[in-house]
Formats: sequence, C-alpha cells, structure tokens
Amino acid sequence: MVWEITAEELLERYADGERNFAGIKLANYGLYGFRRSKYGRKLDLDGVVLRDINLRGAYLHEVYLEGADLTGADLGGIFLRECSLVGAIIRDANLSAANLYWSCFDNADLRGSDLDYMNACGSTFRGTQIGYFERAILAQTEFQGAHTESHLICSGWNLIWRTIMPSGIEVEGPQWGNGRDAR
Repeated sequence: MVWEITAEELLERYADGERNFAGIKLANYGLYGFRRSKYGRKLDLDGVVLRDINLRGAYLHEVYLEGADLTGADLGGIFLRECSLVGAIIRDANLSAANLYWSCFDNADLRGSDLDYMNACGSTFRGTQIGYFERAILAQTEFQGAHTESHLICSGWNLIWRTIMPSGIEVEGPQWGNGRDAR
C-alpha cells in the first residue's frame, strides 16, 4: 500500500513513537527544509535520526539524508531515486532488494547491513564502509576508496558492468561476479 506523507508528518509521528512507515511516498512539498539545486528543490532531511524505522517499499525521490542515522532500519525494497546519503549511518539495516537508482552513499557506514539483491545502478559508494552482498546489479556504480575488498564486489553473482572498484580500476563487463575476476 502506497500512501503519501510529508516530511513534517513523518518526523512528528516518528517523534511520537511510530516506526512503521512501510510503503510511504515521501512528498516533496510542505514546510520542511528544501535545498535549491540546478535541478530544482530537493527535500533536506540532513542529520535526522530515524533509528529502527520501517520504510520497507517506500519511495523517496531527491531527498537529502546526509549524516542521517538509519541504524537498524528496514529499507527492504525501498526506492531511493537521486537521493544523497553522504556520511549517513546505515548500520545493521535491511536494504535487501533496495533500488538505489543514482543515489550517493559516499562516506556512509553500511557495515552489517543486508544489501543482497540491491539495484545500485548509477550509485556511488566512494569511501563507504560496506560489507559483503550478493546478486546485486552494479551498473555504472562507483566504489572508489570504499572500505571493502574488490573480490567481495566481484563475487556473490553480482552483475558488474562499467563499475569502478575500490582501487579505481573500472570493470567494463558485463560480467557475473563469481570471485575469479576480482581486481
């Protein structure tokens, strides 16, 4: 079930103890902070604390969550389109089957999070702390300087195409990661 909610409503209900926001569409209107960019206004939720929130299947478009704390969050099947989570803490969270389309996770902490089956097409993870994941789509994805090993990215049957490894080497692909072609 998809239901639209503003940032004000989300933060107010979260502060009142509600944690289940599964299936929401976060509205890009309301009174909460916005940033102007060359592409228009983007919702600014920098630094918010949303620990243990359930955003399973939610839709967030052009939302800034830089430095946000999403520890323990259920983000399974979430659709993040062109979102910025630079420096976010997303430890021990569920991002299984998440669609992270053109989103930025630079310098984020994703340790202990389930990233299996994620679609990270066009996303960046520069300097990110990230663990093992399987069966992910990594098309035009960047891991330069990420705190992980290339052989972990090139294993687990991940689909790799034009992906930049932590070392800065680009894997042209397409190839299915099986651990033998790690760079």
